[in-house]
Amino acid sequence: MATLEFYKDKEKGLLDPTLFERAREKAEELNREGKLKSSQFRNYFAELRALENRFQKERKADEALAFARLVPELELLKAKLAYNTRSQGPLREAKAFVGFLNEALDAGKRSPKDFEAMMKYVEAVLAYFYASGK
Repeated sequence: MATLEFYKDKEKGLLDPTLFERAREKAEELNREGKLKSSQFRNYFAELRALENRFQKERKADEALAFARLVPELELLKAKLAYNTRSQGPLREAKAFVGFLNEALDAGKRSPKDFEAMMKYVEAVLAYFYASGK
C-alpha cells in the first residue's frame, strides 16, 4: 500500500489539492462497507481532537518535546483500535475503518506538519461520512 501523503509541497505547507477528494472517496468506502457506526468514528475523532488540543498547547513551549509526547499517544490509539477488532470487539468487521485510521495515524506520526494535515484529512472523512449516509 502506498504511504498516505498530505502535501503538494510540505516545506511551504501546501496541501495536496486532491486530499479532500480522497477524503470523500474514503468516506464513501466506509459507508459502502456498512460496518461502522457514526458514534464509533466520532469517539476516535474525539480522542484525536483531545490529543491535538494538548499538542497545540504544549508546542508553544517546545514543539519537539510536544511532538515526542504525542507520538506514543498515537501509538496507544492504534493499540485501542486493534483491541476493538478482537473477535467480539465492536470494530471486528469494520476493516475499511481500521485500515483507514491505522494508515492516517502512521502518516500523522511523521512530523508535526503531517499530524496537522492528518487531522484535517480525518475530519474531512468524518464530515463526508456523515454527509453520505450513516
